[in-house]
Amino acid sequence: MKQLALLLSLLLSVLLLSAQDCESFFPVDKGTFTEMKNYDAKGKLTGTVRQTVTDVSTVAGELVIKVQSEQLDKKDESLGTQDLEMRCKDGVFYMDMKNFYNQAAMGNTEGAEMTIDAKDLMFPANIKPGETLPDGSMTMSFASGPIPMNMSINIFNRKVEAIENITTPAGTFEAYKISYDIEMKVPIKITSKAIQWYAKNAGAVRTESYNKAGKLMGYSELTTLRK
Repeated sequence: MKQLALLLSLLLSVLLLSAQDCESFFPVDKGTFTEMKNYDAKGKLTGTVRQTVTDVSTVAGELVIKVQSEQLDKKDESLGTQDLEMRCKDGVFYMDMKNFYNQAAMGNTEGAEMTIDAKDLMFPANIKPGETLPDGSMTMSFASGPIPMNMSINIFNRKVEAIENITTPAGTFEAYKISYDIEMKVPIKITSKAIQWYAKNAGAVRTESYNKAGKLMGYSELTTLRK
């Protein structure tokens, strides 16, 4: 019996160490609240995203972060909520691709029957400037109304450009500057580019979106980080 207890204790230690090898690019404390404000190129508010970490657990060596996300329009009226799940396993952090779903652009789809097929964004541990990161994608199907609606988002050409200090209303963060291309079909195809700054244990602190010609279309910044 003592040998079994010792074996279980050693196994638990190994699993916890495996989870700790991960570097989280999202808050890891239960109850943490974040607010991200979205603006157009002229600095006019277009929407808000509020997120709360509802649960953090370690299951079979995998760190699981559950999040409730609410999107609001420019008038601060809710467009609906959705549940996200971030994961960290074997030294790789996985960002839920639903985090890139813009309800303001799609309209209020709360209550619609939705099917999602996604390949989450990966952030390997100890990423460095000059590295290329794996692609991410998501396809969403809405069974709402007489005509079903589909949309897809592909994120590719992800490159770690630099490590920079970024200051937002939520504070100053040491962040990884990551550029990438976006292809979105809703149903027409729209291509654009983006630069995003990610900080450990905070997530995205600033995002800038550009059209194919390199003109700024809008930006987002973290306005609140409360643990």
